[in-house]
Amino acid sequence: MATTTHKEIMEEPVHYLVMLLLSFDGQMIKEALEFTRPMTLMECGDFADAHREAIATFSWDDPRGSAWFLNDGTGTWQGHICLQDPDKM
Repeated sequence: MATTTHKEIMEEPVHYLVMLLLSFDGQMIKEALEFTRPMTLMECGDFADAHREAIATFSWDDPRGSAWFLNDGTGTWQGHICLQDPDKM
């Protein structure tokens, strides 16, 4: 059985970034972005970090707690998932 290395996994193609957002009314929102060009798992992670910094601001001082608060005031960034589309492999 072949072993997949960490480097091989990080170079796998992905097709979507799913952002995990929590609205202030308690609703978990999964918002998907489809990439328009080929992207590796590593690139997706870098893109997610840059996108989070573009749409949210981190605060240590907010009375609600420390978090990445969405700049539009609707909630917080909770994380992300980079996904492959088996039909595009």
